[in-house]
Order: sequence, then structure tokens, then C-alpha cells
Amino acid sequence: MVCRRVAFVVVTILLLASLVPLAHAIEEQLKPVEEEARDWLGLMKFAESLHATTKGMKYWYECCGMGKYVGVPYEALFCKKCHATCESCHAVKDENGNVVDFSISVAKDRNTCLKCHGRQAKAIALGQKNPEWADVHLIGLGVNCVYCHSSKEVHGMHGKFNYMFEGKGVFEISCEKCHIEKRIGPPVIKTIPEHEQHLDDIGCSACHSPTTVTCYNCHLSYAYETYKRQGKPVKKVIPITGWMLLVKDKRTGKIVPGNIMVLVWTGKDVEAVRVDIAQMFPHIVTTKARHCEDCHATANVKELLEKRELRLVWIENGEVKHLNGIIPIVEGTKLVLQTFAWDPQAGKLKPYKAVTVNVDDTLIENTAALTWKELEKLAKPQQST
Repeated sequence: MVCRRVAFVVVTILLLASLVPLAHAIEEQLKPVEEEARDWLGLMKFAESLHATTKGMKYWYECCGMGKYVGVPYEALFCKKCHATCESCHAVKDENGNVVDFSISVAKDRNTCLKCHGRQAKAIALGQKNPEWADVHLIGLGVNCVYCHSSKEVHGMHGKFNYMFEGKGVFEISCEKCHIEKRIGPPVIKTIPEHEQHLDDIGCSACHSPTTVTCYNCHLSYAYETYKRQGKPVKKVIPITGWMLLVKDKRTGKIVPGNIMVLVWTGKDVEAVRVDIAQMFPHIVTTKARHCEDCHATANVKELLEKRELRLVWIENGEVKHLNGIIPIVEGTKLVLQTFAWDPQAGKLKPYKAVTVNVDDTLIENTAALTWKELEKLAKPQQST
């Protein structure tokens, strides 16, 4: 009887011991499930994300932008229509446009992103027409947006932000993450003279992006009026390429590409022009970088140093003209811009006002101007090796 009890205890111990690895294996199998559950909980934050709320546009319009002048609340504008829903990115539709399913693969297709992100679509189209401006990632490698932009970025899982560059910003991706940390792409050769000189104080895209795409002069009041009448805004802008503004990222102190937004409001009661300048990523990255002469001792730099003012956009012989090349945005200087208003009867944009703005009044919160000392450095001639 005792032997049987001992045998039972031994078998029980052995059985329990054999279950330990099994339990461990089950635990390991459950980890991805738990992580997936946490991801789904994270997706609940999407409703508060900038993607879903367009809060970035609302924040700037109300606090510092055109909203200060025109008295039209953001909620009345068409801008809020740009907010993304789950359906915007994940819907599978039949030939009649009806949603029949939801898919992750649809969200990974860059054409899904480009339906809303029009400037990026223009950048790709520009590179397809001009090989010198072809983005090495989007065109050369054919990668999708999600290759660089994580689901955390898209779904707003980094916390609440008023706009995308606030604080640490919503973006996880950087050139350094692939080309230095992960060694996914060609490694950065730090011994190149240009890298030795500028790698710590100039962003990669300032040299490796040949142009930015600017949608210049949005006649906002006309778009607003057409939106009220027909439920869809008619947007009239002037596309500009061939230039690049240089600004500074306040978070890193690095010199990076910038872009300019000019909004025009015409009406019986209110007339206003708002100019904003912010850092931006051009999405036109090339292996070929700029030469020293492209930035140093240029005509734009010399004129700015001499006059403390640059004329960016003007009318010449009835045509719209603009500066080309590198345009430093420098503290204490001024910019002169011709603005335009859409004439429905003529069916074209007509000259409206030439405005002069102080650079210091145009910079959004995450963006700083170059200093006068930095402009003086740019004025010194340099030659590429």
C-alpha cells in the first residue's frame, strides 16, 4: 500500500514537472497575443490622433494663423474633412464603391496614402518626369510609406499632440535610423569632407533633396465659399518647385528644409494675407548631394546680406516668377511676396497684393530662423572637393 502511494506521488511529481516546459511554451505562445491585444488597445488612441482629428491644422489656424483675422471658426472650414477614419485607410471596396471588407494590405499600399497626401503625390510625379529629382526610396526602390512610417505614428500611439512637431514630435523615422543605427541602407561615410563639416549641424535632406514642392498662395476664402455652396472646395494654388527654404529645427538645432504657406482671404468685410514658414521633409531624396557652391556665396545669400530682404515671388511681363535655389530664412530679415486671388469670371488667378513680411513673424513654433552669423558663413565662398 505504501509502495503504491509512493509510486503515485512520484508519477504526480514527474507529470507536474513535465507540464512546466509546456506551460512555459504556452506562455511564450501567448506573448504575441498579449502584444497584439496591447496594440489593439493602442489603436483606441487613434480617435485622439492628429490623423483622425486634424488638430494640427485647427491648432495653428486658431492660435496663430488666418483664424485670428477672418472670424470664421475652424469647424466651418472644409479642412476638417481631411481627417482620417479606419475606412479611409483599410476599406476594401467593390466596383460600385461600397465597403465590403477591411484589410491591412490596403493600408500598406502607398496609393492609399497618396489619396490624401497630395504634396507627396506631386513629389513622386515630379521625380517620374525628371530622373534627377526621383526619390531614391519611393521611386528607386519602390517602397511604400509604411516602410518608414510606423503604425504608432499613423495611429497616434505616442500621446497627445497639438501638431506633429510639438515636443519630441510624432515621428519615429529618421535617416539615421536606417543608415547609421540599423545599417539597412548604405552606411553614412563620416570621413567625406562634407560630412565631417556638416553632419552634426545640417539635416541630411538639406543636401540630399534637390527641391521642395510648394503649393503657393491658397485663395482660402474662395475655397471656403465654394465649399459652402456645393459641399466641395475649389482650391486654386500655384505649384512651385526649384527652390528650397533653409530653416532650423528647434528640437535638434540642425538646419533643415523649410516650406512656405501663403493664405489669401478676400471679402467685403475682411481682407487678409497670412504667411507661415515651417520645417518639412521634401520626400525627394537623391544619392547625389548638393555642391558647396549651391549654398555658399550665392546671389540669394549676397542679396540678403546686403539688403536684409529677399523678393520671393513677383510678376514679370505678366508671368509669375520666383526665386530658385537655396533660400536662407534668416532672423531679422524680410520677404516680399506677390499674392493672387482667383477671378471666377476670368477663370484664372489675378495679382492681388504684394506683401512684405518679417521673417520672425512667419515661423511656426517648432521652426527657427538661421542666425546672422550663419548667413555670414554662407556668404564665404566654398568649393566642393
